[in-house]
Amino acid sequence: MRRTLAFLALAVAAVAVAWQQTSLARAMGMHATSSATHVAETTVAADSTLWIQMRNVDLHVDPQHAMRVRALQGQVVTKPGVVAWLDDPTSFRIRATSGEVALDGAAITALLNEVAFNYPDAPITNLRVTIEDGNIVQRGTLHKGVAIPFQMWSVPALQPDGRLKLHPDKLKILGVNGLSLMHALGLHLDKMMNLSKARGVTVKGDDLYLDPLAIIPNPVVDGKLKSVRIEGPYLVQEFFHTPDDTIFGSFVRPDPALKNFIYFRGGSLRFGRLTMSDTDLMIRDADERDPFDLYFPEYNRQLVAGHSNTLPNKGLLATMVDFGKLGTQAPEKAISSR
Repeated sequence: MRRTLAFLALAVAAVAVAWQQTSLARAMGMHATSSATHVAETTVAADSTLWIQMRNVDLHVDPQHAMRVRALQGQVVTKPGVVAWLDDPTSFRIRATSGEVALDGAAITALLNEVAFNYPDAPITNLRVTIEDGNIVQRGTLHKGVAIPFQMWSVPALQPDGRLKLHPDKLKILGVNGLSLMHALGLHLDKMMNLSKARGVTVKGDDLYLDPLAIIPNPVVDGKLKSVRIEGPYLVQEFFHTPDDTIFGSFVRPDPALKNFIYFRGGSLRFGRLTMSDTDLMIRDADERDPFDLYFPEYNRQLVAGHSNTLPNKGLLATMVDFGKLGTQAPEKAISSR
C-alpha cells in the first residue's frame, strides 16, 4: 500500500513538472512569435510606404527655369489603390519630412506668371521678380481700368500658417511714391487689385500673402516651413523635421558617395511600362560637377540618353543626363549658379 501511494505521488509530481515545462515552452513560443510578428509588421510598414530623397537637384518648373532642391526627404503619397507613376507627376504628392529648397528671381517670376496669375483679366501682368539687397523686388503692370507700371520692394516674413507676407516697404506707381499716392486717395493695395482668382496669392490691406507651396508645379509638396530667408540671389525655404524623418539613414540609405540624386525606397513605383515593388531605385546625375538638372515631363529622354544597371540586391541604378545637356531640342535652364 505504501509503495502504491509513493508511486502515485511520484507520478503526480512528474505530471506537474511536465505541465510546467509545457506551459513555459508555450509561453516562450508565444513571446517569440509575438516578437517576430512585431519585427515583421515594422518591416512591412516600412516596405509598404514609398519614400523619396533628393539631394542637389535642379527641379524644373518649366523648360527654362528650375527650383534648386538642396535636400528634400519625404513620403510619396497617392490616392488609395493608386501607384505613383513618374510619367504622371499628378499621380502623387510628396509629404516633406525635412528639406531645404531655393528659388532665384527668374524661377519666382515663372511661377507667378505661369501659375499664380495665369488666367484671363489677371490684375497683374508682365511681372518680373528679382532679389536685391535682401529684398524681393517686383516689377510689372497693374491693371485697374488702365495699365499702371509699378515697382514694389518687400522683405519676406514667414507667417504661422506657412504663407509669406510681402509688405511694401517701398512702392512706386507711375514713378512716384505709390504708398503716399494711394493713402492720399484713401486706397490700399486690396482696393487696387482683385486676386480672388489667383492661385496661392492673396492681398489684405497693403500686404501680399504668398503660399510658396501652392504655386510649385506637380508633384505637389506638402509640409510645414520652418524658416524663410534671403541668401544672395535666392529665396531659401527650410522645412521642419517630422518624427518619421528618422527613416532616412536607417531603412532609406542611399549610396553616401553620390552627390546629386533622387532615391526611391519601399512601396511600389511605376515608370514607363515597368512597376517596381519593394522599390529600390536610385536616379543619379551623369555629371556631378553641377546640380542634377531634371525636368519630369522629359525624364524619359534624359534616361534614354543615359544608362541603367541592375544591382546585386535587385535594385535599379539609373544614370541620367542633365535636361539642359540633351542638345538643341532642350533649351538650357535659366538659373543662377551657386
